[in-house]
Amino acid sequence: MAGGATTGNMDDTFVAATFAAEMLPELRPAVTPRNILWHAPSMGDSTAHSFTLLDDPGASAAFTQGTDYTTVTDITTSKQTATAAEVGLMTTVSDMLIAVSLIQAIAQVSRLLTDSTHEKVETDIAGVADGFGTSTTAASTLTPSDLLAAISAIEQRDAATGPLVGYLHPKQTGELRSETAVTTAIKTAGEGGVPRGAVTAATNGRGYWGSLFEVDVYQTSLVASASSLRQGSVFVSGQCLGIKELWAPRVEIERRATLRGFYVVSSACYGIAGVEVTNRGQMLKSAA
Repeated sequence: MAGGATTGNMDDTFVAATFAAEMLPELRPAVTPRNILWHAPSMGDSTAHSFTLLDDPGASAAFTQGTDYTTVTDITTSKQTATAAEVGLMTTVSDMLIAVSLIQAIAQVSRLLTDSTHEKVETDIAGVADGFGTSTTAASTLTPSDLLAAISAIEQRDAATGPLVGYLHPKQTGELRSETAVTTAIKTAGEGGVPRGAVTAATNGRGYWGSLFEVDVYQTSLVASASSLRQGSVFVSGQCLGIKELWAPRVEIERRATLRGFYVVSSACYGIAGVEVTNRGQMLKSAA
């Protein structure tokens, strides 16, 4: 016997589907901390800032006693300029949605758009971090030996003038983790700062991978690829990549009565420049 009082026959007596005021966040590339950049001073009188580098006049020459030394040594500088420009995006939130939504619609949309602007900044950083003039290329997967070779290359140029950082693709950091686990006791590797598991966090928390050979390593999937190689890098923190920032990512909300809702606008105004890409940085490439 079929039929009777069933959900099919009495489908007007219950809610079609339950819904909670929560949702799984979107997936995004990791965002790295901005302290690895050389920040222009906060001066609002120009959209551009020139980062100045002092050139090396060379070693001193020998003097001859009793002889007037008349050679004048030129002291020269060079510069790289970052020019700020606006980026951003906008959406609208209707009064109707606000009235019926189980979530705080404006807050959720504001967070979403701000993360999009942070992603744009990270995309531009990755585009400049792809521009160092010399490189270390792994035979296949990236190994700790390749990282050491890149460090050594910077040292041989007398260019390790501050703390070094790695800017790598998650595939590269995954290979470093795997190689470290194979060649070193996992406990020792963990004590040295190498993560033994996945780097799990929200978008803005996954950028820091760990420390290896006293190099703080950051990861983001926005690291460039070219010629079937991941274009990671190692460079001196706060000296190689510069940023001119008129305002950091921010969100603004404007009430529009004719719309019966709100404009939500996220924006930033900045420029990224490769300041010292000849000596203080080294590309660290491996198979994509």
